[in-house]
Amino acid sequence: MSTLGIEVATTVEPMETDYIVVEGAESTDALGAAICQSSLTIRMERDGAELAKPLELTLKMTPDTIEPVFSGASWAGTVLWRAAARLVDRALLAPGAPVSVAGRSVVELGAGLGVPGMVCARLGAAPVALTEQASLVDLLERNVAANFAPEAAKTIDCRELFWSREKARELRDELLGGAPVDVILCCDCVYVPLYGDCWIQLLEAIDALAGPTSDILIAVERRHVRDGDDGVDAFLAGMAANGFAASELATAAPVVLLHFTRRAT
Repeated sequence: MSTLGIEVATTVEPMETDYIVVEGAESTDALGAAICQSSLTIRMERDGAELAKPLELTLKMTPDTIEPVFSGASWAGTVLWRAAARLVDRALLAPGAPVSVAGRSVVELGAGLGVPGMVCARLGAAPVALTEQASLVDLLERNVAANFAPEAAKTIDCRELFWSREKARELRDELLGGAPVDVILCCDCVYVPLYGDCWIQLLEAIDALAGPTSDILIAVERRHVRDGDDGVDAFLAGMAANGFAASELATAAPVVLLHFTRRAT
């Protein structure tokens, strides 16, 4: 156990998923709450058959080396949150899933460990961009290199992206020659107590990346905030104000899973 009471457990909190199985080890605080996952295996299966090659993810961190990450919000990118697991499970792998990604471009915003984006690559999406703050790009690159052959890895771009309309347009220009992104993913990126009001810039980035036929998959976990607001309702109102229509996909609370498309004008 480290000086802050962090220790490594051998099991990962159940994700309540049907088509992915998450195994591995995670670091927990002194109260037993999961704070960081040090290794993960993610299997994608349906009716006993493998849907895609498993993902093997690692942080290669000990409890002591984890602690410096906690100076800011970047620690949130060291955990596979259940919102991301549910998005993969219900929106990408379930029979009759609403979005097909094969042969389509994908951008994951606030990718963290990059699991949804890497699953899309496993399912034939290309190109794929996994975007995060600068401190987590190296982790994304290491996990892509560990899970994809060199030629396949060339189609997965791990990069820093500061959420703004301007930076999102630059990403479109560099990745797709200015064309809209086919599929945009975003998991658990709206939570005011941790991220502040950066959901406003997230709205700008999504609006700049999306075109008239883009599919946008957003999963958020609703968390109780004492004397405050988690920001999710304001974010969803902003999506509607930007001309996006939402359909809700079935999943268990507290996760909300939404499929957005641009409303016809």
